[in-house]
Order: sequence, then structure tokens, then C-alpha cells
Amino acid sequence: MLRSAHALAELHARRSEVRDAFLVAEIDCRRGELVDDINDWVAAEVPQHRNGASLHTESLGAVVDRMAQSWVDANQAIDADGPRSDNTHKHWYHLAELVDGYTDLVTDVAGGRRRLPEQ
Repeated sequence: MLRSAHALAELHARRSEVRDAFLVAEIDCRRGELVDDINDWVAAEVPQHRNGASLHTESLGAVVDRMAQSWVDANQAIDADGPRSDNTHKHWYHLAELVDGYTDLVTDVAGGRRRLPEQ
């Protein structure tokens, strides 16, 4: 899963530099494959509790993809505006919120309080 998350971040970074629509579509297709790989791993490795567990709105792969995009955005903000800018702070704060949400989601899924959507 960590390799897929790292690859998603690399793809988001590359996507931000590409202007060719065909290459953007290729990158997005590969991102979709990696999200599916994460979701397949979760389905195989993490027991899903159905009784009383509320359904989360998106897959874990989609959450990891959003965190990868946010990480790229935060790093690009540092490069563009410096580490002390309000824009940089905004991006890093957003990333921290996503990480907190991811942590809560994983804890709730493992504890049987939440379940992930089926693919």
C-alpha cells in the first residue's frame, strides 16, 4: 500500500507539470489503477464489519489519492511562496486534516464502527 501511495504522489506531481491532455488522461488512468490496487489490498487484508457499521462515502484508495494530491500541493506552496506564507500554511493545514480523517477512518474500520464502500 505504501508503494501505491508514493506512486500516487509522484503522479500528482507529474500531473501538475503536464499540459498535454493525453498525458493527463494517462496519468489519471494510472492513478485509478493504483486506487483500485489499494482498495483490493484493503478488501483482502482488512475484515469488513457489516452489522451496525456505518458506510463511509469513499474508498480508502480514494482517501489516499486525495492525501497524495494535498501533499503535492503543500510542497508546491512551499516552493512558490516559502515556508512561512499563509498559502503554505493553508495547504499544510489541509493535509493535516486529511491525515487526521484517514487515521480516524482506519481506526473506525478496524474497530468495526465503519465500513468501506464495495468496488
